[in-house]
Amino acid sequence: MKKNLLLLFICVFLVSCQQSTDQDTTMDSNIESEVAFFPDIEMGLTLKEALEMAHKEALKWNKEAMLYSGTSVDKDKVPTGMDGRRKNWNIEFGIPGKTDFYLVTIRDGKVLDKVHVPNEMDAMPKSQFISKVEDFKYDTPELLKVALKTTKIYPGDTFAKGYNFGFTKHLKKNVPIVQVIGWDKAKKNMIYLMFNAVTGKLEDNLEREQYKN
Repeated sequence: MKKNLLLLFICVFLVSCQQSTDQDTTMDSNIESEVAFFPDIEMGLTLKEALEMAHKEALKWNKEAMLYSGTSVDKDKVPTGMDGRRKNWNIEFGIPGKTDFYLVTIRDGKVLDKVHVPNEMDAMPKSQFISKVEDFKYDTPELLKVALKTTKIYPGDTFAKGYNFGFTKHLKKNVPIVQVIGWDKAKKNMIYLMFNAVTGKLEDNLEREQYKN
């Protein structure tokens, strides 16, 4: 079931990216990959800020709700995320020992929707969830800077625009992981850098070929 949830996590991220691409087909096709960035600090949230906002909503649903996984969502018309902030997020929660799944959707920096789906997850122990937001000692603005010094990643232009971010749990090391997501220079492969949210150390990275339909 955990593999299915990971697949769901990736699919939600990619579908969100593709929906944004479809909406932007009227934009100038000659837009350069290094697009000027216009920050929107008022609405943009770091990963930790998004988690704090979503966690408050999840606790209203159930006091035992715990963080499971989540990702930023590609709905902006121009590349964003260059400062480690995104306006749109999907944050997933569960309850140890139960099968409930709870999704908090953040759009334009505010909670848009909350969805409870019973019997969606395998019943898992508390160790497979993230205990609290305070477990994230490092946030996306600083980890993006580290990522840019660690390897060559580039912001997306028409698909998965800008830099995207996510989080999950590293079960073997029992720590939360912050994902910094960008592209290779050719914009053919997406690059996922996995940082230890407690130490800021790079734990792993992977490349995955994507297709811009």
